[in-house]
Amino acid sequence: MRRAIVFVAAVLAACTASVMAQQPAAGPAEPDWKPTEIKNLTVLPKDTSPDDVMKIMRAWNAALSVDCVFCHVGQIGKPLSTFDFASDNKKRKEVSRVMLKASMAMNETFKTLETDDTPTVQCSTCHKRSRHVDADLPPEKPKVEEHD
Repeated sequence: MRRAIVFVAAVLAACTASVMAQQPAAGPAEPDWKPTEIKNLTVLPKDTSPDDVMKIMRAWNAALSVDCVFCHVGQIGKPLSTFDFASDNKKRKEVSRVMLKASMAMNETFKTLETDDTPTVQCSTCHKRSRHVDADLPPEKPKVEEHD
């Protein structure tokens, strides 16, 4: 299981470079701020560094097109140092944990497939820069009729 967590963290970190290159810098309040210690990690490994947690969180922000206050207790426009990141008072934080566990489980299952093109699942797989996942299929393309 730990290998799966490390794998997911690595995938997310790798995606972060690509996503961050496309994103403007973080908000005006403390764009490079990071906590000195991480508290209340329940899915990511407890020894995940503050730098890695920040990379993962920024990738999730980009994947869902949200700010930190979407899952964490704080106020938009206020310095990140004033946020209560350890708090579990927002339901969305638990939802994100459930989704992370589900993607980690899927990625572990995909590793068992004997294929050269092993798929991976990450937040952006479904969210595509939207906090809402579009569960509906796009409309079918018009069928071209053949005439004799």
